[in-house]
Amino acid sequence: MNQGNPIPFPRAYWPWLGLLLAIHAGIIVWTLTDPFTTPRLDYRPREFLVVTLAGLTGFGVVLAWWGSYTRALALSGTLLAAVILLTPSVVVVVGLCGLNAYLTGRRVIRWTLSPGAFDTNPISFSLATLVGLSAWIGVLSLVLSLKIHYAPVYAVALLVPLLVWWRDSLRAFRHLARLLRPNANKPSWSERGWIALLLTLILLHLFIVAKPDAGYDANTMHLQIPLLVAHAHRWPYDVGRYAWAVMPMGADLAYVATYLLGGETAARLANFGFGALACRLLYELVRRYARRDIAWASICLVASTPLAFLETGTLFVENLWTAFLLGTLALALDHTNDGTPDNLPTIGLLAAGALQCKVIGIIWIAPVLAFVVYSAWRRQRFRNLNLAGVVVLAVAAGFALWPYANAWVRTGNPVFPFLNSLFRSPYFDALTSFTNLAYKMPLRPWSFYEAVVSSGRFIEGADGAAGVHWLLLVPVIALAFLRRRPLAQWLCLALAAAFFVIVFTQQSYLRYLLPAFLLIAVLGGWALNDIPDRRATRVALLVVGGALCLVHIRFMYTASWINATLCPGCAFDAGARANYVGNYLPDRIVSDYLNRNLPEARVGFFMLNAPSPAGYVGYSRSANWHDYPVFGPLARAKSVDDVLAIATRYGLTHAVFRESPVDAENAAIREFRKHHTTPTWRFGDMVVTKIGLAQ
Repeated sequence: MNQGNPIPFPRAYWPWLGLLLAIHAGIIVWTLTDPFTTPRLDYRPREFLVVTLAGLTGFGVVLAWWGSYTRALALSGTLLAAVILLTPSVVVVVGLCGLNAYLTGRRVIRWTLSPGAFDTNPISFSLATLVGLSAWIGVLSLVLSLKIHYAPVYAVALLVPLLVWWRDSLRAFRHLARLLRPNANKPSWSERGWIALLLTLILLHLFIVAKPDAGYDANTMHLQIPLLVAHAHRWPYDVGRYAWAVMPMGADLAYVATYLLGGETAARLANFGFGALACRLLYELVRRYARRDIAWASICLVASTPLAFLETGTLFVENLWTAFLLGTLALALDHTNDGTPDNLPTIGLLAAGALQCKVIGIIWIAPVLAFVVYSAWRRQRFRNLNLAGVVVLAVAAGFALWPYANAWVRTGNPVFPFLNSLFRSPYFDALTSFTNLAYKMPLRPWSFYEAVVSSGRFIEGADGAAGVHWLLLVPVIALAFLRRRPLAQWLCLALAAAFFVIVFTQQSYLRYLLPAFLLIAVLGGWALNDIPDRRATRVALLVVGGALCLVHIRFMYTASWINATLCPGCAFDAGARANYVGNYLPDRIVSDYLNRNLPEARVGFFMLNAPSPAGYVGYSRSANWHDYPVFGPLARAKSVDDVLAIATRYGLTHAVFRESPVDAENAAIREFRKHHTTPTWRFGDMVVTKIGLAQ
């Protein structure tokens, strides 16, 4: 821990801190009143209660009795739970992918440093793994259009580095074995309390991972990409079918690799692993200026939020994207002191990884890189770059620019389909820039409070989705930063504020604000360390923080309605999985039927804004924004002939409809179904039809 922290809060601060905390606690109670009184009808509290109580009791008792083996018990317990819930093969695939990334990252970092620098200043596991992931994602993005994406090819790419670098592989396994030995210093009782809570949260996340993916974005994009690549063994960048076909796909490429080797569950476990990397970096950042129990508390409070369970519950890109951003920041902060090794190439690769995941990462990356370049220039660190470092920086720049150069060449818009009123690509609406108007809110001085208190306005969920503990961190951070702080802390405060403001004004959406929330968690951890370290404060932190974590678990579904059930049977019973999918995303059942029985069909999913194609890998068209050429004309259709013209233009042979169409679906679609289709199969409220002549 850095010793440059301010002295504890003076006595004059305590009345103000108590008053502000009381006010914000009242806001929390008011925020949760409505969710408490109006729970979802499909909410199954018994499942969450049983798993949570079993986890807390089991882990708590074990860690209390065998505290010296806390690290070993945590690792083995997590591994055992993953193997039981997700199958050994899935855990092995994702574990080997992680080991491959770690060894690749170590090799790249070692290659760029001067002799002996790597051994004297070893980089953390999380940062080395992210460097390796960035390198692999960059390579995959370059060859994505080639027909080489077969499972055996990926297996060779996975195993060969482990065999070629066999000494490093053995060293990694030996290090893992050492972690199973007794702790050199027995963790304090408060640390063990937080670790027991964290292990319970991990158990809940693993139950979520074991469920089939029923998320909208996953079934239209993030899971659909691996499915299509596995089917065609390449990615054609067809923006005429998928509006997002040339977007940055960093996290999606990681899902492709794990999906080809281990299936959907492996991709979902990889997503959880990326979230774990982000939490590990959160811990490392907090530990720079705070003690261990505060760092553990910070992880637990973040990992327990409904937003965190949303990110685990369905395939998104924010977990990996946030990990890259935090990794870039962690290395950049090393430039605030003079004893830092030359890590410019490593920073470059991590920044490239972030930009390969999401374009708005530039809002974070630009100021961080500006600070790093200025610091390196002022301290003349560019002179220390060896040839390998220059090469890695050039490669990192290429990886970062490739998705945008590729999009520019193929569409005329480097950030297609965004900002198309500026770039005017013919493949998307050129009159207005694409944005989701449902999440376009004005920025106000209290916007952060709005995002926390009225979360339902900023995500497809309900109030409480962001978590409520942020309201107690705000007064602690505010009072802490009225005093002298280290430069690194001021830089992080400025970055968190700037990122929140800029992203909020562009798209007021909680998932896009996730990096800012994690950085606020870091700032909160540093501020909490100003409170004197006494037994009473540790007890208060554990009791209040633990209670907030339990509140978050209680309202897990507020960020995603598919998390209203934990579905314990989904980990073991195919019937339970089928029932879960049938209840939450029947579109997947329909697509499975089409894949089995009509693989050559040309299918139109004529349901406005439905999560189509939801796993169908044959030719399809969808009535959502992902399929721009079809969505607009179908939504505006005034007659049967308009719908028939769409079906004829794309040579559609079959169409899928809702039996009970929603109000948004116009009369022309209903009349087309009545006069031009014949039902062939039904599931629930959905029907598969064959398109024919007018009846």
